[in-house]
Amino acid sequence: MPNNKQVKIVMLTGYLGAGKTTLLNHILTNEEGIRAAIIVNDIGEVNVDADYIAKTGAVTQTADIIPMTNGCICCTLSDDLSRQLRNIADSGDFDYIIIEASGICEPIPIAYTISAFCDQSKDSNAPLDLDNIVAVVDCARMYDEFNGGKALLGDNIDEDDIESLLIQQIEFCTTLVLNKTDKVTPEQIAELKAIVRSLQKNAVIVEADHGNVPMDQLLDTGRFSFDKAYNSAAWIDAMDHPEEHEDPEVLEYGISTFVYARRKPFDIDALSDFVTTWPDSVIRSKGMLWASQDPDMCYVFEQAGKQVTLSENGLFIASAPDEEREQLIRDNPEVMDDWDPTCGDRQTKLCFIGRNMDKDALVAGLDKCLVDWEPDQE
Repeated sequence: MPNNKQVKIVMLTGYLGAGKTTLLNHILTNEEGIRAAIIVNDIGEVNVDADYIAKTGAVTQTADIIPMTNGCICCTLSDDLSRQLRNIADSGDFDYIIIEASGICEPIPIAYTISAFCDQSKDSNAPLDLDNIVAVVDCARMYDEFNGGKALLGDNIDEDDIESLLIQQIEFCTTLVLNKTDKVTPEQIAELKAIVRSLQKNAVIVEADHGNVPMDQLLDTGRFSFDKAYNSAAWIDAMDHPEEHEDPEVLEYGISTFVYARRKPFDIDALSDFVTTWPDSVIRSKGMLWASQDPDMCYVFEQAGKQVTLSENGLFIASAPDEEREQLIRDNPEVMDDWDPTCGDRQTKLCFIGRNMDKDALVAGLDKCLVDWEPDQE
């Protein structure tokens, strides 16, 4: 018989050892009659989390565990995971599906693919809905990482990847669980909250000890919207409203945000050299970048911790032929709000988030990497 009841999905993210599995066990052993199926994703041949959950005795007639060991969720969704989601929804046996993403997976690609699959199911007999993305953070490890410690280091993950993953998981979530609060002081918790708010402006922050989180903070929250979650990263808001990012709660801990905007392109080689000298005080930077080596291309510059990437993001409108450019401007009239008579929409605009940053030194260093540009250089 078709099941017409919507089944809601919660995605759990968090670095290795943050406490996701403990939190899952609390969901499975709940006494509120919640029927939850668990999909556990791990990278490797043996799914340790699924094995651990099963051995706790938490699996009952009202819960199911589906281990996935074929690789990252976002790579297998079109095959293995999509069938599992469909089968769970069609069974009518469950109210929720909890997906535990691997601790070393980036959250945005996974959430985007799951969200798209949910959209496809809306007209089916068993619709699915991505309801909440919960990021679980180990308070002691996070505090250590953002204070120069090495506690997050693992055998297979280098320091650059760790802070980048942690920042991405904080930036893209709708509920953030500060777990293991018994391992830090109240003052450290307050500082961690300030760090979180400097990166993520909208997520609900929940404090927890041993993964004990009220069910109403995890399930049936109605918090997730892909666009809203994507735009909840503080750097995006700061680009549009830099004057509003002087939160006293954040400033108390030396955390600040500023936007660097210039109408000259960077010499990429000079910038690459300068980036290697950045202090640990720069936690996060991201935005659009104009490069002299390819002046028509708009690049996305992204830095989290010591990990830095530069990727193409399409051509600047000003580089298009006259007729095409005029049409693009008609289709996107807002670009004229920030149009320069010489450069058009070509510019660099980067948001910096950090603790005790020497803004003047950073700006001076960045400015030294700029070069002159004239239209006839195209």
